[in-house]
Amino acid sequence: MSLCSSLTPSILKKTSTLQERLKISSSVNKVRFVLPHSKNVSNILRNFLKHENVRDYENLICLIRDSELLDEDLSSLLEEATQCISLMGSQMRLFLDVLLSVRWADRGDKLVNNYQSFLVNLLAAHNYHAKVVIDHLISLFIPSPNEEPWENGVPSDSDCLKCANVHSVLNTLFKIVPMCKDIFLNSLITQYPYFKRGAHINEYYLHNLLWILDYQPWFSANIFHLIFSKLVLMDVNVPKEFIQQAYAGDEEEMFPMDDTRTIKSTTSLVSNNVIVDTLDICLDRLFSYLINECHNSKTQELDWDKTKEIYKHLTKIFDEIILPTYNSHHIQFCWFVLCGFKLTIAEAFLDHLWKKVINPNVPAVLRQSSVEYMASLVARASYITLKMMKFILEQLATWIHSYINTQDGLECVNSDLRIHSVFYSVCQALFYLTTFRHREMIGSKKNMAFLQNLNFTKIVTSRLNPLKVCQPAVVQNFAAFTRNYQLAYCYSIIEHNSRNMMPTIYQNEKGTVVQMNAVLETKYPFDPFVLKRSGEKIRPFYREYEEMDLNTIGDHNVVKDSEMTEVDDFLDQNVDTSKCTQFSYGTSPGFKFNLH
Repeated sequence: MSLCSSLTPSILKKTSTLQERLKISSSVNKVRFVLPHSKNVSNILRNFLKHENVRDYENLICLIRDSELLDEDLSSLLEEATQCISLMGSQMRLFLDVLLSVRWADRGDKLVNNYQSFLVNLLAAHNYHAKVVIDHLISLFIPSPNEEPWENGVPSDSDCLKCANVHSVLNTLFKIVPMCKDIFLNSLITQYPYFKRGAHINEYYLHNLLWILDYQPWFSANIFHLIFSKLVLMDVNVPKEFIQQAYAGDEEEMFPMDDTRTIKSTTSLVSNNVIVDTLDICLDRLFSYLINECHNSKTQELDWDKTKEIYKHLTKIFDEIILPTYNSHHIQFCWFVLCGFKLTIAEAFLDHLWKKVINPNVPAVLRQSSVEYMASLVARASYITLKMMKFILEQLATWIHSYINTQDGLECVNSDLRIHSVFYSVCQALFYLTTFRHREMIGSKKNMAFLQNLNFTKIVTSRLNPLKVCQPAVVQNFAAFTRNYQLAYCYSIIEHNSRNMMPTIYQNEKGTVVQMNAVLETKYPFDPFVLKRSGEKIRPFYREYEEMDLNTIGDHNVVKDSEMTEVDDFLDQNVDTSKCTQFSYGTSPGFKFNLH
């Protein structure tokens, strides 16, 4: 029975026309046929190569494409095709394309085995088909848009079976055809779904990427780099206000506009919700992978060898992707979770950051970012002990005093923020840490003696004047704390700075006159984690800010009315920071201004 009888022989002889027909919409109802003369497949292929009886070859392709073949018939076809692998040259590309379009990964064992055998034998004999075969296999890691999402992130049995069959043939191909590895990595990159395509599609793809690491750890560095490159792009595209809007869910009050603008805004909000859900689900899966991979599945004890290997890969990823990225909010918490597995990991990570801070060959912006990561991790991580925090404080203070001594030896000191940006960032880290975890320090005379030995007075009275440059919220809380415990007196310096606040105007390398902000711009990478699902894995490690009682410490209003705009930018006035158990988006250091 000919399925292509409507075509004229002259048209059928043109390969391009047949390829166009193969692109006919899949919505056309398929009819179930039995392959006639299936054992003659080799003859059909041989005749086609001899340019004899081309019509049978074209009918065979149309039959595979248009009919819903039974497993038994398709298995027979694959067995026959496997026996004549030597004929599968470049001229058989159309036959190969139609075989690759067949749904096979979630069907019977016999069909799956025959299909896998066909692909392996094909690439072993003709490796120039590797790209099209690998691309086909990777495309199976992208589900249909209308598929139901996984409940609680647990793959369905059918999806597990389908993915397992694909991974099985990939693992065999890597062993038989080593050249597939480069093609495979390129295909993973090019087919990675766009983050706006939906949460389930991204989760499905990410799940399979992490699955590959189970049987091919050789790809760890490349796959981790790909995953974090994509997730950091997603992260920076989800500002804080997007997440707040997504969780608020009150579209009508949010957009009191005319109908046309309301529709556009609502569409934008829905798009934002998709990105928020996608990021949340992907981070949750990545956190789960780190937790499960670093712990023994039976005993739940830490697998130190695996943990060290993952730390090695992630440290490189951190240096290449995370540290240079501005304004990421959540992806860096992978290191927050990893450091929580064992204190030794946290120590190694902090030491890695500190080496960057004190290295003059590292760009200043990366040195600043490194000390910000240090301060934020030590402040927010509940697993960072008091002993370790004191060690970090001592490191910061020693470096600061050394820097001040060097500058004091000069006849003229230029307190330009551009020149001393690293110094001011380290000073702010010291002030921030001291105040953030102040309750642990004031309970014993030994700790108070330790704080006195840091010599805050020399730092705040130095010619570089760090109190003038550091963020006002940090400065005010630090001033209140040090005054109450007689560690330093900052208020006269703060008042003097407020009266002599002059903008810095300079000419940049392009010749443009620029006015520079006199206050240090600083981020706190481990500010409260606001995504709900993945945030559950952060809670056990996270420390909320315990607000300082400024009424007890002192009532010093050093914030002028002219500074209120700066305060509003810095603080989220809708957050009640006095509720330490609240896990919501807060202010950067968690501080409040004393405005009374």
